[in-house]
Amino acid sequence: MRKLTVSALVLALSSIFLVSSPAQAHNELIGESPNADSVVEAGTFDIRLDFDAEPIPTEFGKGNLIAIANSVGEQLGAACARIEGKSMYTTVSIDEPGTYKILWRSASSDGHIADGDYLITVENNSGYVSEQVGNQCFGDNGVELTLESQEPLSKKPDSTVGFVQGLIWGGAFIAAGGVLGAYLVMRRKPKK
Repeated sequence: MRKLTVSALVLALSSIFLVSSPAQAHNELIGESPNADSVVEAGTFDIRLDFDAEPIPTEFGKGNLIAIANSVGEQLGAACARIEGKSMYTTVSIDEPGTYKILWRSASSDGHIADGDYLITVENNSGYVSEQVGNQCFGDNGVELTLESQEPLSKKPDSTVGFVQGLIWGGAFIAAGGVLGAYLVMRRKPKK
């Protein structure tokens, strides 16, 4: 009977690991322009992101967003994006040479939010001067979105807390399942 209990417990725990699967990727980024780690001439240029699925339409300046931040992480202007098929894009104006971070967030049709970032380098060989540095976000009504009216993409929540909480809850669930499985196996009475 003892061997049966241990075997049942091992089987129950291993089935939990075999049945569970990692989270599926949603709205995976498959291309970008300008490309990651590329050098771009200062000026007004589009940032275009291509995904493997269409982002769901959301209110302008809310769900699907692209922003640009300087080398110290300060977001330059509001975050916004237009959707065109499986792509989203925005226009930025940059005049200072240096390293910039492209930040993005996309809502997929299954409701999951994907986000990410990558770096580009800007050179100013032409002497370009921008009237308004950063993202150029104007809604369909012509009203400009401002950084003050939204939470900057450059402020990312600490994902370590969520990961640790997930590990704790996952471990508690597995332990509870193992205890319940062992209890049920031990409770069975042998037939005579």
